[in-house]
Amino acid sequence: MTRNRFLSSTCGALFALAAITGCGSNVGNEDPNEPGRTEPPGQTPQRPAPSPSEQTPGGQTPGTPAPGTSDEDSPDEPVATTPPEEPSTNPEQPTDESEEPSQSGEDRFGVTMLHPTLQGGEEWFLAENATSDKRFDPQNDITRNSDGSWNLKSNKVRMAVFTSTGYKPNEIATYDREVLASRGYMQSPNDWKNIEMTGFVKLNAASDMSDNFDLYARGGKHNDKYEGCEGSSYKAALHFDGRVRYQKETWHVSYDAAPYKEATTPLTGRWVGFKAVMRNTQVNGKEAVHLELYLNDNADKVSWQKVYDFVDAGDWGGDAEHCGGSVGAMPITWGGPIATFRWDSTEDVDFKWLSVREIQPE
Repeated sequence: MTRNRFLSSTCGALFALAAITGCGSNVGNEDPNEPGRTEPPGQTPQRPAPSPSEQTPGGQTPGTPAPGTSDEDSPDEPVATTPPEEPSTNPEQPTDESEEPSQSGEDRFGVTMLHPTLQGGEEWFLAENATSDKRFDPQNDITRNSDGSWNLKSNKVRMAVFTSTGYKPNEIATYDREVLASRGYMQSPNDWKNIEMTGFVKLNAASDMSDNFDLYARGGKHNDKYEGCEGSSYKAALHFDGRVRYQKETWHVSYDAAPYKEATTPLTGRWVGFKAVMRNTQVNGKEAVHLELYLNDNADKVSWQKVYDFVDAGDWGGDAEHCGGSVGAMPITWGGPIATFRWDSTEDVDFKWLSVREIQPE
């Protein structure tokens, strides 16, 4: 205030010189740090995507089961699957609010893709003539419905999808968890790892409404051979009564289950779509796995909502030592040659628009 009075007085006294001095003018000399002025934030650096080592494993690690040449499915029933009474603080818990995912175009069925297919990456879509597809093994008789969808009547379903390389157990050099994590795959570099997996199902009849549909990947055949070490997976579960959750199968059969979340109404008699998204990410400088589950509750191919969000940062579960892991809770960061659509306790199910696509890691 005193400064302003002084300037006013001085300017009045020197009015004759005003034209020369330009008294009181401040145009072009604004202080960029004056109160109320803000600068736009800079761009936040993007975290680089992890790139697993491609080193070739050495000899078989002592104590690690050797792979074989044949594989027959045994009952895929989990042991020690009881979820904790109280949700664990590690790993990250599922989000409480559903989200509208971003869209990345449509697949060949017109289904919205949440993430684009990796350029040059692996992809598979249920074929028009699914019974002749060598990359698809439903392991049961499937029949075509009049609307173009497919029907399967079985109380135990394991529909396997192979990469373009196919399933070649003789090429699995080791099941040692440290080697698999180091090189990033179990059988081949193009194993199913960072994927968006989609299925549309209609439950017509079930004997147990507490059972579920599963989408799972990051392993091979699930049976008791080779101490079960080929049977690793993350399983996205959509229960017939509307609940959802993720399970981690460190080996067959050793499960750890994340808490349930109520996601929708019972599924009987209606079409519903769901997606499992699993991508490697980084947590505190270490490789981790981000797991998400999405629902398309009205089966319109477009209206997807995130209903589960979970991160395995190496502090979930604890039994990887069984297959050579040095840390029991290590995340399943490697790919596997088989992705599977699974369900049990059913009498009659229709399905359509199945797909598995390779996407970018985070």
